[in-house]
Amino acid sequence: MALAGNKQSNEVRFCWEQVLRTNPLFRISAAFAPADRARQLLPLYALFGAVEEICSEHSDEDLARRKLDWWRQECARLESHGSEHPVLRELLHSGAYLALRKDSLARLFENAETRLDPQTPADVDDLQAMCSRLSQPQFELELALSGMHQAMPRSLESIGAVSGLAQLLREAARRRPPADYWWLPLTLLARHGASRADISRDGKVDASARPVFADLLESCLGWIPAPEAGGAASEPEIAAARHLFVMSKLHFAALRRLQPSRPRKFATELNRVGLPQLYLAWKAARSIGTPAD
Repeated sequence: MALAGNKQSNEVRFCWEQVLRTNPLFRISAAFAPADRARQLLPLYALFGAVEEICSEHSDEDLARRKLDWWRQECARLESHGSEHPVLRELLHSGAYLALRKDSLARLFENAETRLDPQTPADVDDLQAMCSRLSQPQFELELALSGMHQAMPRSLESIGAVSGLAQLLREAARRRPPADYWWLPLTLLARHGASRADISRDGKVDASARPVFADLLESCLGWIPAPEAGGAASEPEIAAARHLFVMSKLHFAALRRLQPSRPRKFATELNRVGLPQLYLAWKAARSIGTPAD
């Protein structure tokens, strides 16, 4: 029994290491998740992080596709054959896997594949739609843990684009220039007379990059991330989505901090975790209902 307990602890530890490499804000947001869902959210976000790393850290497209296929196949056979991977083992042991929407899981991998050989958005509206598509299967998978398998609640539609943009920025921090900011809209670059090669994190072209990002963030901060702006939600929706609302508030605050910053410092601002972020998360949770015990 002790050996089994130690192995489970190792799986949980592995999941935390994976999540904190890609999305450190989860350390704060998870504290405001419904108490009966916190354990299930950890391996789910670890899975999100593993997919995110594949999209951003492998310059060899064929290798990245093989890795995504491995995760896809392991997830498909998890219920019947199990897995030796710590994230997938914890996804199964926590009960999360059985609750997940399998169509949403499939689209998680499909979305990831589109980012391996991506098509640049034409304008900011196209970027917003892209960011919403990126986050939608992740939102659906998280909501499924609370038994919500229907269409995405309207109260969440407005925050998906912000979460998607935060992910693209995290991925950009790990990609090699000039592929890091492949998603910058073409019309935005043209407006500032910049090319994608001009935008990097090496600090040499900040003069060219800063007006591009200042313009972009000014537009993106109008994507209405506040949960109260997304329309009325039922009590079950509020309970199921509390963690998503809290995380979106943290993402939105991080994006605001990027406005006066330089691209080479974006990763630091996006991953900043401290008392201000904890207080902001607490306020966000209180604004949409009493946090779970």
